[in-house]
Amino acid sequence: MNDFENIKNQWLLKETPAPKNNSEEIIKKSNYINRKQKITKFVLGITIIILIGFFFYISAYKYSQTFLGLGLMLACLSIRMGIEYASGIKKENFASHQSMKAFDNQLLRYYKSRKKIHYIWTPILFGIYVIGFLLLLPGFKESLSSGFYTYIIVSAVLTFVALLLLIAFQIKKEMKIIKNLEQIHS
Repeated sequence: MNDFENIKNQWLLKETPAPKNNSEEIIKKSNYINRKQKITKFVLGITIIILIGFFFYISAYKYSQTFLGLGLMLACLSIRMGIEYASGIKKENFASHQSMKAFDNQLLRYYKSRKKIHYIWTPILFGIYVIGFLLLLPGFKESLSSGFYTYIIVSAVLTFVALLLLIAFQIKKEMKIIKNLEQIHS
């Protein structure tokens, strides 16, 4: 019995290590991503409203190329916004009564779908958006002074480069968080 008591005492004195999967860290990172998705939806929504206003302001429906250009831009933003909403709804509908292992698997599938959004859909939609803008340029050239047209070209290039860098930075940041979450879950 003495050996048993010694083993029992050693067991009681031994410190329990902190769990590897720190749920607070996972929740914190997940909430950060959710906040970024809400900001993205807000910015996309405001941009869509501005483009719709511009569409009617210049009577784009009267000119086929302008209509097509603005239509492409609006469609890209609307699709991207729809993707963000669907992604958010998908995450909100996770079954909370499932086992931790099943929840982890569902969470990893969700983040893999986020990778597809960032690496497939975002570049395609951004490219189509730029094409839509390029379709507007002939109409701008006809109706604007050469100085203002040049200003639009220069500012558009700078805006698209800045937007591309911002999108790349945000994707890189989210992918880093997702990679970290994947490491925590494995």
